[in-house]
Amino acid sequence: MYTDRDLTQTYDESEAINVNLSDGNSTCESSSVTVDNKTNAITITAEGVYVFSGSLSDGQIIVDAADDAKVEIVLKNASITNDTSAAIYVKNAKKTFITLADGTKNSLSTTGTFEADGDTNVDSAIFSKEDLTIKGTGSLTVNSAEGHGIVGKDDLVITGGTISVTAGKKGIAGKDSIRVNGGEITVGLRIIISNI
Repeated sequence: MYTDRDLTQTYDESEAINVNLSDGNSTCESSSVTVDNKTNAITITAEGVYVFSGSLSDGQIIVDAADDAKVEIVLKNASITNDTSAAIYVKNAKKTFITLADGTKNSLSTTGTFEADGDTNVDSAIFSKEDLTIKGTGSLTVNSAEGHGIVGKDDLVITGGTISVTAGKKGIAGKDSIRVNGGEITVGLRIIISNI
């Protein structure tokens, strides 16, 4: 049901690659990360542990690695908002971990109407086409004004963290399975009233 790495709430700092988020000025020294400061898109292309801190007012973390890659995204006081897509979008990898660093507050939001990525209907603030685990001892606030909060198209696992989700549609959804083994999870519904 759960791997040792699923249940480990910390990350290996000795192997960590730091990514500093800033509108138009994000930086990372690793060749495994592509930074597009015009679109504020940060793309991870190889297996590894990546620590994100800072903020993007309209940006995105994308995982597009090899089929056998295990990618760990550590959120360490990170805030990412996207107008029309997921704040974290896992396109390809064997498995992705989102780790909430101890003592940190993090937020991921989509503020507007979602736009499809080709044939893929990206419709949540965290959207993964592959196996996804959320863990750690920090906190995460997820907001999705018109779509879902967290969506996993394969297995979705939650083993830690203080997670608050507010969404216009489903708060948390997994296609193959949802497994919860820890953490504090609050799911709320965003109520939209119009034409009054």
